[in-house]
Amino acid sequence: MATSTRVLSALALASIVGAGAVIAAQGGRGAGGAAEGQRAAARPADTRPFNAREIGGVWSRNANGFGGGGTCADCGDRGYSLEFPEFTPAGQAAFDKNIPSYGREKDSADARAHPEEHIGRRRAQPPALGNDLYGQCNPQGIPRALLYPDPVEFHQLPDRILQHFEWHYEMRTIWTDGRKLPTLPVDLPRWWGYAVGRWEGDTFIVESLGYEERTWVDYFGYPHSDEMRVEERYRRVAYDTLELNMTVTDPKYYARPWKSQTKRFKLLPKDFIKTPEGWAGLLEDICAPVDELEFNRVIRDPAGTGKPPVPAPVRR
Repeated sequence: MATSTRVLSALALASIVGAGAVIAAQGGRGAGGAAEGQRAAARPADTRPFNAREIGGVWSRNANGFGGGGTCADCGDRGYSLEFPEFTPAGQAAFDKNIPSYGREKDSADARAHPEEHIGRRRAQPPALGNDLYGQCNPQGIPRALLYPDPVEFHQLPDRILQHFEWHYEMRTIWTDGRKLPTLPVDLPRWWGYAVGRWEGDTFIVESLGYEERTWVDYFGYPHSDEMRVEERYRRVAYDTLELNMTVTDPKYYARPWKSQTKRFKLLPKDFIKTPEGWAGLLEDICAPVDELEFNRVIRDPAGTGKPPVPAPVRR
């Protein structure tokens, strides 16, 4: 709990899955969407020349670049889409079972004041009362990992693109060597799925499937089944701007394909992220269970339940 990484993780956790007062304070369209973005003014357009097919580098949707806080002004929010999804009966049942801790506080005046938003953005409860597996350091999966506003480093190699996420310091592989996706159902579902990518003009298209169905589509707790397919379309539209549009197709849970809000990433200089010692590069912001469980015991659960911390387990 005394390490600087742990402090950063605690602050980030509070910003994502904080107690009711934190959740309610998000405000704005989309439970933290427009208002979250407007806290930082949009930067002027970057007119430097660029290669649209070169997407390697450190990209971030964070208003400050990294380290907690809201998304940049035109980068979209932490939800997948502002559209209402159309659930199948099975999808509705799965949605009802998920209890997120991000969005407008359930049954609050703030939630009641925004009936135009889907209920998924108006049902947040304190983490101690929720069931988000991410709160126990389980992988976040896709699309969710792409929505958190902290840096993602793209490594563009001859046969693959690696996406290295600072938040929880996790890695995803997108193969570009011409292989085909496996057929569903896959023998071994993956937290990060199976992904292949190709270029069509200046658009990098990623298709993926085979996801572990316990991950969520986004922070609002929208579910997916083992039949989910995700299409991502990346376009570098300026020297410092990468746009992403996604489509989730999941016939078991959604009656029709569900399109995302446009998400934008801003390019960070190579040495923008540094430790106090001057070490440049992504921070090792790992969710370590040995720390996370203690944080939950001492801070998260008492805040959500109003009860004192349970005794610490006896170490042998």
